[in-house]
Amino acid sequence: MKPFKFLLISLSLVTILSSCNLPTSTKTINLNLAGTAAAMTLQVKPTQTLTAIMVPTNTVPTVSATPISAHTPPDVPIWSAYNYTCKLAVGGGDMTMNLAWTDRSGSEAGYKVYQDKQVIATLAPNSTVYVDVAFVATGKTLSYTVEAFNDNWQVSTSTITYGCQ
Repeated sequence: MKPFKFLLISLSLVTILSSCNLPTSTKTINLNLAGTAAAMTLQVKPTQTLTAIMVPTNTVPTVSATPISAHTPPDVPIWSAYNYTCKLAVGGGDMTMNLAWTDRSGSEAGYKVYQDKQVIATLAPNSTVYVDVAFVATGKTLSYTVEAFNDNWQVSTSTITYGCQ
C-alpha cells in the first residue's frame, strides 16, 4: 500500500508543479527489472531542482533464475526378504544369495548392489530382486547392501552379512 501512496503523492506533486509553467525536462529511464519509468526534473529556483519519478503501476517486475535441480533423494529401500543356500566345496562353499527389497521411491535412477562394499550390479529403476552366486572361503562371510541412487543422491539398505559353515 505504501508504494501506491508514494506514487499517488508523486503524481499529484508533478501535476501541481507542472501547472506552474516552470521550465521542465523529461527523461525516460530503463529500469532492467521493472520496465520503464519517467523522470521529470523541475527548476524551482535557480539553485534548486525537484525530480519526480513515475513508475507505471501495471508493470510487474520479473526475474529470470537458473532452474534448481528438482531431484529429491530417493526413499531408502527396505529389505523385504533375503535368504541363502550353500553348496559346500573344498575350502568353503558356493553361496547363492537371494536378495529382495521394497522399492519405496519414485525418484531413483536405479539400484546398485554391493558385495563387500564393491558394486557387483547396477539395476534399472523399480528393480526389487537380485541373485548373487559367489564362493565363500571357510570362516569368511560376504556382506550385501542395496543402494537407490539418482543424479544427486544415494541411499542404502542396512548391511546383511552371511557365510557358508
